[in-house]
Amino acid sequence: MGGSGSVAPNNEGAPVSTIATIPTSTAPAASVTPTRVKKVAIVLATGSYQREAPTTVLRLVEKLLQRGVDVNVWAFEEAVTLTNKDQIDHNEPGSLQKLLGEKHPNIGRFIDQLLRAGLHGAKLDWVSCILCVQERGVEKHQMGGAIIGTLGDLWKFVKAADRVIGIPTYR
Repeated sequence: MGGSGSVAPNNEGAPVSTIATIPTSTAPAASVTPTRVKKVAIVLATGSYQREAPTTVLRLVEKLLQRGVDVNVWAFEEAVTLTNKDQIDHNEPGSLQKLLGEKHPNIGRFIDQLLRAGLHGAKLDWVSCILCVQERGVEKHQMGGAIIGTLGDLWKFVKAADRVIGIPTYR
């Protein structure tokens, strides 16, 4: 019979699945040392005011930076509007002000603070897809620190990362 999950013929020639046996040992299990994550790539497609995903991603980015992890964000589709420097502050609707406060949080301001922070020596690189910013008319409205790039930048981020997180657009 073969190895794990192999198929072997039975006496009549029909294939029969085999299940690998797990060897038992009385030896203590080897200690596993967790690998420290040093660099994370986040691929983000969701824009502000569509879902809460961008805000959640930014909270995650903030925690990763606080722990000394470098973060590279590749923004495409509607996520390229997150770094629009011309976002306007506005008030919450009157019926929600008691619950949420008067001002609606400006997600661009949060990103700007994270780009400038350099928390614990970690850094954040934010690259927005060139085609996506052009299609949405925000190419000339990107905040300082946000870079307009190509799929080559995405490839570099993914290749260099210890972990990659994808946040899709919800439709």
